[in-house]
Amino acid sequence: MRNKYNILLILIILVILVQIFSCATVAPPPGGPEDKLPPRVKGTTLAPNSVNQSINLDLTLQFDEWIVQKPPNGAVAISPPILGRLRLKADGDKLRIYSTEPLDSNTTYTITVTNAIKDLRNNPLEKPFQILFSTGPILDSLKADFSVWLYDSLITKKKFPLVALYPIGKTRTTKRYLAKFRDSTLTAEADTIPNITKEIPQYFAQTDSLGNGTLHGMQKGSYLVAAFLDDNNNQKLDIEGEIAGIAPFPFELTEVMENTPSLRFSLGDLDTSSFSLDAVSQKDNKEIELSFSRRIILDSLFTQKSNCFFTTAKDTVFPSAFYMASNGEKAMLTFDDLKNDTLYTLRCLYAKDSLGRSLDSLRNSAKLRFKKIPDNEIITTFISKTEPISSAEDFLPEKPIKIYYNRPVSTDTLDFRLFVNEDSVAMDIKRIDAANFEISSIPKWKTDSKIKLTQMKKDTLVDTLSKEKILLQFSTVQKLKLASLKGEIPGGDAQTIVIFRETASSKTRRTPQAREFKAYCNSSGSFEIKDLPSGIYKLLYFKDLNGDGRLTPGSIYPLRAGEPWAAPTEELILPNGDDNFLKELLKDLPSL
Repeated sequence: MRNKYNILLILIILVILVQIFSCATVAPPPGGPEDKLPPRVKGTTLAPNSVNQSINLDLTLQFDEWIVQKPPNGAVAISPPILGRLRLKADGDKLRIYSTEPLDSNTTYTITVTNAIKDLRNNPLEKPFQILFSTGPILDSLKADFSVWLYDSLITKKKFPLVALYPIGKTRTTKRYLAKFRDSTLTAEADTIPNITKEIPQYFAQTDSLGNGTLHGMQKGSYLVAAFLDDNNNQKLDIEGEIAGIAPFPFELTEVMENTPSLRFSLGDLDTSSFSLDAVSQKDNKEIELSFSRRIILDSLFTQKSNCFFTTAKDTVFPSAFYMASNGEKAMLTFDDLKNDTLYTLRCLYAKDSLGRSLDSLRNSAKLRFKKIPDNEIITTFISKTEPISSAEDFLPEKPIKIYYNRPVSTDTLDFRLFVNEDSVAMDIKRIDAANFEISSIPKWKTDSKIKLTQMKKDTLVDTLSKEKILLQFSTVQKLKLASLKGEIPGGDAQTIVIFRETASSKTRRTPQAREFKAYCNSSGSFEIKDLPSGIYKLLYFKDLNGDGRLTPGSIYPLRAGEPWAAPTEELILPNGDDNFLKELLKDLPSL
């Protein structure tokens, strides 16, 4: 009998151990169709919009499926900020949110659950979840709608920005959470403008997958409003690595809800740190690769060849040619007289990045010991990229072919032949820089054309006969698929630019990347654009106040608002033909 009890006890222990170890790792069940549905909140222990709640914060959310058991920092936030730390504890499909420090009395709070909360298949929340409540008898009822222009890459990666409000003026002295962010060198009267790179916002919310959202439960007052992509989930703008945008300020939040404007943001690089030459490397026996801390404008670097040069104690060597690598990130210099096993210092006197920031004169040099590379180790010359890609079916008429080589090429070696609809035609070859060219037919090709670019080439150095190699074949767009569009932008003027961007849902698009088309308005906001492929487009228009041709997000230092923009929520379905009018295709266009 004792043996039977012992065996039974062992079996019970084994069953318990199996259950313990089977639960040790939380993972999605294997097999079956892949789960792509986002998790959803289906219950909460704190009723939304409730009043007279306890100052001891402790609530639980229940989801419709299990969530990750270690939520990242910043996955849930509360505004206004609290003195204590917001703590999270996941347990299966439940998430407990609590704090060990009491909340302020008679205060309206908003808890925001961001899309950093994911299920076990790594699917994030489809849109942020918010709970509004008050520790007093009333709720602060003011709200503001907002829109952030989302790049396709953000939508694909499901990265959605935060929109944050920072108090402006003397009311800042009454905000206890700001005490640790205050500049001790300033008087209370002087400390009226927020430093958004150091302090956390008083109110914030996350956009949905369309870039839209609403800030709830706010007090009237004057605010600076910013949007930024909070990559590290700390609710602060880190401008050296996070893109951001600034709204016109001050933003006055009043009791009259009808007069509260919708906030609109574009995102961009607002980093004000130094722009520097980071490294110099040797590509072969003539070509030197320059790496900068930001992408440069090539023309700014090579306004003259003497701008960049190698030096030793005895010599100064200037480049013979320059070009930009096909990925557009690195500048390439060609030097003809570099000496083997010699330590050089490369210096560039002047350059600008895409935002017009100048090269730091204290960080504009780098050293390189030049070593001659054996000829058999040097990479051969080849075409690294073409525009369009081969087999493209809707290339626009009269637009030139772009050929990018991996190194400088002499035009004397380019034995190209160009065929339009199988007929050999004359061509115009335009050198862009030492390694990049544009090729057009004479006369320029039209719609419904089949283009072929070939090159006569020898297989080896000893060959006496050349062989014709096809480099690129593509078709131009059919005339039946071309369209033109006329329109007028509400509130537009001569500074207004209209952007048409093809969408992934456009059935006519066969290019690997979405294309963008641009039109300029006249003084009344009217525009006309021709040679648009029929299809589906996202429409964006903005006022180009600084004349750089792009939508700028503003700046931190100096503090400056981004350029005004608007975009209809509805996509533009553009049919072929010449009689298309914007007001007939899209109704109720938002005004600038």
